Amino acid sequence: SPLCPPPPAATPPRVTLAVEHAAHCMGGKYVKHSRVLPQTAWVIDGKRKCEGSVQEMIDAPAIDLFRASSARFHSAGREDVDVRMLGEGRPFVLELLGPKAPNQTAEAYAELAAEIRRRSGGVVEVSELGPVPIGMIATLIKAGEDAHRKDYRCVVRASRTLTADDVALLNGTRELQLDQLTPLRVLHRRTLAVRPRTIHAMTARRIGPRFMQLDLTTQAGTYVKEFVHGDFGRTAPSVGSLLGCHVDIVQLDVLGLHAAPEAPGAGA
Repeated sequence: SPLCPPPPAATPPRVTLAVEHAAHCMGGKYVKHSRVLPQTAWVIDGKRKCEGSVQEMIDAPAIDLFRASSARFHSAGREDVDVRMLGEGRPFVLELLGPKAPNQTAEAYAELAAEIRRRSGGVVEVSELGPVPIGMIATLIKAGEDAHRKDYRCVVRASRTLTADDVALLNGTRELQLDQLTPLRVLHRRTLAVRPRTIHAMTARRIGPRFMQLDLTTQAGTYVKEFVHGDFGRTAPSVGSLLGCHVDIVQLDVLGLHAAPEAPGAGA
């Protein structure tokens, strides 16, 4: 065969070697005070729907500090663009790739938190910043799954005047079992399925003849907006079906994320 042995190389081989530091992971919690800011860049058909994102407001100053080439953002779940993330904040890990200055002091992390707040105009605030092991990313993903609970506060509007009996009914409801068919608003990106979910507790307070503040503790993964208005019967029961009237959600905040209590006898 003319290719065996192969002909000698016409030019000497060249080897290119690139060396960079292993990725550095920074963990913390973020609070979002805006109802027009997505967690990550919101792009549809190549067009941005909102100016900026939580991720970009954290990424940019962190990349500057660590002199990294880029960053990957990981979080324990996400909130809708029109939902504020309040309370102690949502845990996140920023994976900084190719950092040239990975070793930072506690003072530098504190200055980074102040810089993020300054650049965002106070819309995004971070706390508990510090280095974390890369394995924290997997732990973070688990924190957003069904074994955890979430606290919400929403303002709802009813189609009729709300009574003291309505408030008492909701306040007396505990461990309410739901069936949630994939909501219409996310059907384009989520599999069509019925998901059982639990509302662990509700606290209602009238703030007007037809308006009510409703605090909820839910199983993670619950579609709270749909639990309020029912999504054309795709979530059952709902606040509307419980009260026997049309109910809609005016605004929604996440107040906190926390681990569900272990069942008796669980654990080692």
